Amino acid sequence: MNQILEDILTGPLQVNPQALRPEVSLEDVGIDSLAIAELDLLLAEQGVTIGEDRIASVTTVGALDQLVDEHLAGR
Repeated sequence: MNQILEDILTGPLQVNPQALRPEVSLEDVGIDSLAIAELDLLLAEQGVTIGEDRIASVTTVGALDQLVDEHLAGR
């Protein structure tokens, strides 16, 4: 998993590190619409500008990780 994403999820968003498996849904780890907005801001602070709508379009931890990796590769 991308270290920036893992640090944000397990730090400010307080997701249990054991729950960070690719197949687990974002809902199951406690990522709701408010957490998506916070995640978007925290990622932007790290130079990863994705947008809430795009983040909300993914449903699993693995898909979110891939989305972040794609944006990091493209910057």
